[in-house]
Amino acid sequence: MPRKRLSTKSRIVKAAWTLFYKKGYDQTTVEDIIAASKTSKGTFYHYFKGKESLLNSLSYLLDQKYEELSTVIDPTLSECEKLLFLNHELFYMIETSVDIHLLAYLYSSQLTTKDKKSLSDKKRFYFKWLTEIFSNGLEKGEFKNTSTAEELMNIYAMYERALLYDWALCKGKYSLTEYSNKLLPHLLDTFVKGV
Repeated sequence: MPRKRLSTKSRIVKAAWTLFYKKGYDQTTVEDIIAASKTSKGTFYHYFKGKESLLNSLSYLLDQKYEELSTVIDPTLSECEKLLFLNHELFYMIETSVDIHLLAYLYSSQLTTKDKKSLSDKKRFYFKWLTEIFSNGLEKGEFKNTSTAEELMNIYAMYERALLYDWALCKGKYSLTEYSNKLLPHLLDTFVKGV
């Protein structure tokens, strides 16, 4: 399947977060982001008010990763295997390309913002696709039907947010990916047996 071309906004977000990781947020300028995304100043400001407004775009970057993974995931995997694969790939991407200080900042800002809380926006690709995976798991009998797909999704999202929060709190002193690889099977086993 051919890869979907990144939209202009996606290119800007991806370039910004790559630069934030490599150079640090403070050392990255709007001009750096414009150059790396191969856009113009006018195009940049069409999508973003400034560098600060890119901080809330992390959920957009994460959804981009999920959209990429949706084109390569093996459809023959069980729903549990899909969730293990997706979590591993996402957390590896975060661990190796997202500045941990910006992740911590984003999490803290989500608690105090009066604006839309981007990480918990149910319209995100993340919530839609994973809820579909949970629905399929319930239909196939892979997950016990003591909970709805939406309830399982809420628990799963809480699990991921908790691990990301703890990883940021501990300043990345352990491997996020390896830790989740150990813990997630236990959560999924709870879904199989019934919550």
